Amino acid sequence: MNIICSLNSKQDYTTDRGFLKILTASLFVVTLFVVSFLSSNAVASDSGLNTIGQGIYTWWGIKIYDAKLRSTDSFNGDYKSHRPIELTITYDIDIDKDDLMETTMDEWASLKIGQSEYCSNKKDWSRQLLSIWPNLKQGDSLTVHVAETNRSAFSYNGKAIGNIEDPRFANCFLSIWLAEDTSAKSLRKKLLNIKR
Repeated sequence: MNIICSLNSKQDYTTDRGFLKILTASLFVVTLFVVSFLSSNAVASDSGLNTIGQGIYTWWGIKIYDAKLRSTDSFNGDYKSHRPIELTITYDIDIDKDDLMETTMDEWASLKIGQSEYCSNKKDWSRQLLSIWPNLKQGDSLTVHVAETNRSAFSYNGKAIGNIEDPRFANCFLSIWLAEDTSAKSLRKKLLNIKR
């Protein structure tokens, strides 16, 4: 009887080793697949980006969103020429993409750069943005990553959702938060890390 138990234990051990090899190989393949999938769906984001500044935007005492500006260590405050640069807005309210677009157009209308020839493609950009942006719920984040080519890549909760190729769009869009004549002056100072 002891011989049979001993043989069965050895056989189970051999089977377990084979099973462990198959399991290990399977886990390795699954890990490679997941890493590959995540890489292909990630927004083109430079690993060398650091937080420049962050702040909260409120309207009549109601928190609307958190904002964070990221770029490289060499960022000197010149958001119009320094690349790459990335702005993330995390909403504290639900907002419909049509309302978001209307607010964007209103902000552009109030900015000097928004009224300039440089930003004359606003209507075309608004059509593109409406096809890219989703309706947003509380806790959702929307990020624009501007590459060295001035291509603007949008992501929603970390997932790529669309691009605007026009190189002039980036400066016009970032100006909503970062131009000197922005309506969100205290947020601008926090994003650009201006101490005075």
